[in-house]
Amino acid sequence: MRIAEFAGVELRVGRVRIGEGVRIGEGTVIVADELVLADGAVVGPGCDLRSARLECGAGAQVGAGARWLVADLARLGPGSVVDTGSDAVCRELTIGRGTYLGQRLRIGAGATMEERSIVRIGDGCQIAPDVTLNCTEPVLIGHRVGISAEVAVFTHGYHAGHPVRDGHGAAFAGVELGAGVWLGFRAVVLPGVRVGEGTIVAASATVTESLPAGVLAAGVPAKVKRELRPRALDARHRREAVADLVAGWLDRLVFKGLAVCEKPDAVPARWEVSGRGSRWQVRLDAEVEVASVELRPAAGEAAVFGFGEPLTVTGVLDELGHDLRDFCRRATWLFEYPTNSRGLMPQRFARLLDAEAPGGAGAGHGRPSR
Repeated sequence: MRIAEFAGVELRVGRVRIGEGVRIGEGTVIVADELVLADGAVVGPGCDLRSARLECGAGAQVGAGARWLVADLARLGPGSVVDTGSDAVCRELTIGRGTYLGQRLRIGAGATMEERSIVRIGDGCQIAPDVTLNCTEPVLIGHRVGISAEVAVFTHGYHAGHPVRDGHGAAFAGVELGAGVWLGFRAVVLPGVRVGEGTIVAASATVTESLPAGVLAAGVPAKVKRELRPRALDARHRREAVADLVAGWLDRLVFKGLAVCEKPDAVPARWEVSGRGSRWQVRLDAEVEVASVELRPAAGEAAVFGFGEPLTVTGVLDELGHDLRDFCRRATWLFEYPTNSRGLMPQRFARLLDAEAPGGAGAGHGRPSR
């Protein structure tokens, strides 16, 4: 693909590798010594992205209005999404595979044009809107970490009115979140903290000291309340959980404006789903050791969700497959796939976005990105 094919885009780059199906929105400016956009990567309109090396993996997406000033390396892994309105100032930003970062992400929030201003985010993380990552010192986030809305992580803390020479403290230290950590709504993590793998920090807690793995912590300052001792579902309860999951998903499809017709007495259980110009057969096989769901479109390749360990997806996901994967994600069944998934928009919302405004002019609203 040639640079000239991107109308309304300003590219001031040295070495360039651009794959097939790449899209860059109008009004975007990219400044880089080296630019790598793999197949299917998307950069939204009105972005300003600047880095010595800027790299977006296959199917990765940067939402509209992003403002990135990343001195050395900005890397977005395959299938990851940084939603609209992100703002990043740091030396290095790397984001793993299949991670989602919500709207208005803020990376910086301080003196972050520094040697140790590094943010590394692992694979399969889910980060909600309005999160702040201050990175005067390194912020290291492991795989499959969940960060709720309005969480703030700080790596420095000081105030000129409380100087060290008068006996006050000043903190400059990195933060590390182990794999599988979950930070609740409006939690705050202060400099020098390490949160151990699998630990949950309750909403509005302030973490001032490191926490061990596998605990629930809450309060200001956060204290360990109890150990987490989850027990994996046995085969029977796992199959029952999958059946309940599918039932909930089919109900949600009806809300979204699709028709769902159960095939009575079918073994395994089957439904016909139709709407939006398409039709599918859905089959749930929950009476075998490993439950599975097959989505078979009227034309095209079937997709199969396997609910064993690990969770698997075979075949190619169409819009219904992406909706199921997104529904599963919300229920914490995380299926690996090369791209992030987005659920089908309910018809009652879609018709308003598609409708023309009075006087014949279009409504002018873009569909929300995910």
